[in-house]
Amino acid sequence: MGEKKVYSAYLDYRNQVLKYTNEEMNLTLTSDDQVYIAVFDIPLKSGIVGNQTETLALVFGLNVHLYHGSGEVITGLEKDEDIKKAMTSLMISASQILSVMELTENTEFYNSEHIRAYLKTRKGIYFRELTGNIKEDKFMGMLLNRIMKEISKAQVNK
Repeated sequence: MGEKKVYSAYLDYRNQVLKYTNEEMNLTLTSDDQVYIAVFDIPLKSGIVGNQTETLALVFGLNVHLYHGSGEVITGLEKDEDIKKAMTSLMISASQILSVMELTENTEFYNSEHIRAYLKTRKGIYFRELTGNIKEDKFMGMLLNRIMKEISKAQVNK
């Protein structure tokens, strides 16, 4: 099967979030393990170029954005109270899975059948493919699914 393509605008948005620092946010971190940015590359089943992936970007207490591989962006999702609660729950709980993740400097996009999680802390960016083989993957998947469910509900109710 050929390499799935995404648009450069998608990659630019994704990289911009991953480079954002707590200093730029005026956020004082309370510990080395406090997660303040979470980026999830979510594979989608589609034969349309640019529609094979989307990224959920969470910026602690500030933003919930959804970036599609086609370059489409949905912002302002954090204005919905249920989405904000789900985001806060994930961000507070995310440090619990850092022990099964690896610190990485490589945040290049690649295609995978699994969700790729990037969690940013004071120490750097932690990475893991959520294969579902361990309880931490299932836990993070549950938190992520709650956010996606709330986003879907909010989009339907618009």
